[in-house]
Amino acid sequence: MAGWIKGALIALLIAGYAMASHFALTLPNGRVMATLLAIGVPAAGLMIFIFQWVVRRPLLASGLPARSVARFIVAGLLAVLPVTALFWAVWPALLAHAQALYFAQHVGTNALLAWVFGHTLAAGGTPLVVTFARMAHPVLPVEIEAYARKVTVAWTWFFLVTCAISVLLFFAAPLSVWSTFAVLLQWPSVVIFFVGEYVLRRRLFRHFDHVSLKQGFDAYSRHQSRTPPAGASKP
Repeated sequence: MAGWIKGALIALLIAGYAMASHFALTLPNGRVMATLLAIGVPAAGLMIFIFQWVVRRPLLASGLPARSVARFIVAGLLAVLPVTALFWAVWPALLAHAQALYFAQHVGTNALLAWVFGHTLAAGGTPLVVTFARMAHPVLPVEIEAYARKVTVAWTWFFLVTCAISVLLFFAAPLSVWSTFAVLLQWPSVVIFFVGEYVLRRRLFRHFDHVSLKQGFDAYSRHQSRTPPAGASKP
């Protein structure tokens, strides 16, 4: 139950961020708030990610004394200061181009996601959805693996088409229309695509032992957090 509560809170935060960004971007006097939301929230999320996965976890796993770990963390925080100074220097330019900032974020994010899925389709690679499926089912039937490859293709096209529509609306439609599509509907469309694919998969392969969405996320979390103990040897 705690996991669902956490997921619901995250969903509410994402929805609140999207709505605040949309109204700040489209209101006449919302440019400052829009720029702060566009820069501050992703920057804070990136810092938390770096602190947790790049600094804290490797240092704690290294077996260093707590005092040494604390010094590394403080040094990392101090390294953020030049980046903060850079943002302060370019703040007027960011403020003057808040719309372009959101546009670059939206198109850039979707283009990156298209590449993340698409590059795994190259010859000799493992399609990304196949990799995800093997986290829950190490041995996949041939038909399921073929389907997972098609889903990887579908996600690639989903993000590419999203990029194309975003570019078209940004240059050919009012800002409010583009913001509705890019800011408000981005994550709902991803969720609808994700859930729709899950429902389709269960209907196409009724006799396969499908895992639930929660079990799939749990399998992914276990895979991400699985780290061999220091000094452990393979059997």
